[in-house]
Amino acid sequence: MPYPETFLQGINDKNPKAWEELYRHFYGALCNYAFRITNDRAEAEDIVQECFISIWNSSLLFEAPKALTMYLYRSVYHNSLKFLQRKHADNERLSEWSDGQQKMDEGYFFEAVEEEVVRKVRTAIATLPDKRRKIIEMSLDGCSVAEIAEQLHISVDTVKTQKKRAYAYLKEHLKEDFMLFIFIFDLF
Repeated sequence: MPYPETFLQGINDKNPKAWEELYRHFYGALCNYAFRITNDRAEAEDIVQECFISIWNSSLLFEAPKALTMYLYRSVYHNSLKFLQRKHADNERLSEWSDGQQKMDEGYFFEAVEEEVVRKVRTAIATLPDKRRKIIEMSLDGCSVAEIAEQLHISVDTVKTQKKRAYAYLKEHLKEDFMLFIFIFDLF
């Protein structure tokens, strides 16, 4: 979801409201990413919180939301590796993740990108009108058009129309973000 220019300015100016929004949008996805590396849920949460605190205390300025997103994921990645090194954790797990420290291994990088895509899609779906959102969620859960129509007590044609409108909205709403992901994948 493209953020308004005021959001990024709010991040750079240390505006608490903008930071609450940043935290709300990224915290869960970043914790999942850190947990994949550390295999320690509490430590993953600490790593993400420390990342936010570090940015808050720094003089970093972000010119684009994409730069902020990439910085957050790279920071969590590197701090997760530092945790593994500090704790002398599972040597096999450490070597697996350390191989990508100099050059981020594309498999792990793609996991971070995937986590970000899922977060952005879920955020966009949440902005759909209630009935349309429910139809998309049921569809993503594997329900057929007929099952959705039966469960929601609406016609099959209504389900098809609402799905079509939802997909058009999501496609337009996420277009800019997916162009970034396509660019990233082209790099590898």
